[in-house]
Amino acid sequence: MTILIPQISVTVSEQPEQALRRQLEKEYGLAASDVLGFRIRKKSLDARRKSRICFHYQLELDARDEAKLLARYASLKSCDPRPSAQPLAEIEGLDIRRHHGPRPVIIGSGPAGSFAALVLAEAGMQPIVIERGEAVEQRLRTVNKLRSRSLLTEESNYCFGEGGAGTFSDGKLTCGRNHPLVRYLFEQWVRFGAPEEILYEAHPHIGTDYLIQLVKKMRTYIESLGGTFLFGKRFEGFSGQSSKMARYALRFCDGEVLETDQLIMAIGHSARDTYQSLLASGVALGPKPFAIGARFEHPQEIIDEIQFGTCSLLPAAEYKLAAQAAGRGIWTFCMCPGGHLLPTSAQSGHLAINGMSYHARNSGFANAAIVVNINREDYFQGHPLDGVRFQQKLEQQAFAMGGGDYFSPAQRMLDFLKGRDSKGEMRSTYKPGVRAGRLDRLLPDYVVKALREALAAYNQKMRGFISEQAIIAGVESKTSAPVVIDRDRQLQSSTHPGLFPCGEGAGYAGGIVSAGLDGVRVAQACLRDMVSRSSRYQRAPLH
Repeated sequence: MTILIPQISVTVSEQPEQALRRQLEKEYGLAASDVLGFRIRKKSLDARRKSRICFHYQLELDARDEAKLLARYASLKSCDPRPSAQPLAEIEGLDIRRHHGPRPVIIGSGPAGSFAALVLAEAGMQPIVIERGEAVEQRLRTVNKLRSRSLLTEESNYCFGEGGAGTFSDGKLTCGRNHPLVRYLFEQWVRFGAPEEILYEAHPHIGTDYLIQLVKKMRTYIESLGGTFLFGKRFEGFSGQSSKMARYALRFCDGEVLETDQLIMAIGHSARDTYQSLLASGVALGPKPFAIGARFEHPQEIIDEIQFGTCSLLPAAEYKLAAQAAGRGIWTFCMCPGGHLLPTSAQSGHLAINGMSYHARNSGFANAAIVVNINREDYFQGHPLDGVRFQQKLEQQAFAMGGGDYFSPAQRMLDFLKGRDSKGEMRSTYKPGVRAGRLDRLLPDYVVKALREALAAYNQKMRGFISEQAIIAGVESKTSAPVVIDRDRQLQSSTHPGLFPCGEGAGYAGGIVSAGLDGVRVAQACLRDMVSRSSRYQRAPLH
């Protein structure tokens, strides 16, 4: 039996292990020998009182006389170690091994596609993962050419390639859903190399340096179970029923054709040519709301002082802000403490930027997108891809304003607020570099108005947020997909059975956690579909 300790607080200046043990002994009248061990269940930072910043811990305690301790303190309860949900347990009872049809195919190797592949591989289904970009080792060299020499590779960049756009991000593990499988996702990330602290931190993050190694290890494991990864292979479309009775014959850029019954479309939201291909094939999709804005970058010391005062013992501070202004929602997105700004263009002649952090968050700068919601009526003119066209036009204008070589237009925050040009050098982590540009003229008027009102509100919450040292760079146009691919209760396309829209690009996720969760759920639905179709095939080895 284990005892749940609801909260013990330790100041940031104390050594956690020793301080927690002392607090346990003091608060519960325990001798040192009574404490057999403890594990951190939750950890959160409390910086509301700048003079006494502390960490709050929830612990699982193993004590010598647990029954006596429970009887003495009514606030204490016994607990079991937190169990994690297992994806295959949720479909227990299905005879998955009866399936002898074609191997399932997954388009895209981002969090959604990778977790779908993991579940299918552990079920023995040997998935084929198709990725238009490069494996992460080669991809890293390719994206560095964009930052150092302004050389964009359209098929492999910060959006396309192994691990998807999430590989180069802060790796922030936030999700607005309390789903039992979320714990499973975190345990798999730790299994493949993420820091164990993500299991209990209140605001966990992995960091790009860990993510690069993690996605490679995950791929190697899936391959060991019979899965296949094919890189540099762009999906171009499909035709219906084949001669072997498979549902779909898939076409690729190299001329190869693959047949499958289960096609998981885990494309990212930059795969705009894939949207067009699906639309041409009659797949039901349509417009949805999204958001646009810019990246706001401060010297990290400004954010640290606002959040922590004079305390210098804490890691880089973060923030999360939201407001209503000009009749719209405005919020911070993908905040990167100690981070870097990146060019996330995926098409030539377009400029979009995003942020990332390494695990140490030590760049000396903090950045976040501040974005404004874009409603369907802002852009829809009757075509399902009007939202894509809206994004493209803005990115082309940003590319031209930056000088046409993937430099980003940038403006000091104060100049943005006052509607004037920025003079002199602007310090930024963005590479290839920034050039002065009028973001207040680039963004739509209603977005500029909303951002200006929101900045004033944010400065009320975080005094000093409006700073002469802060800059705005942009545009941030890829917060989420402007398209949703329709799917039914079985998570299959409403028009094409056996096609499973999945993840951010399909309109069903908005970050690493929600995308991974959707990948798991789609894989479960895919396995159910395999069993329901198994009688169509004679028993034969997987091919």
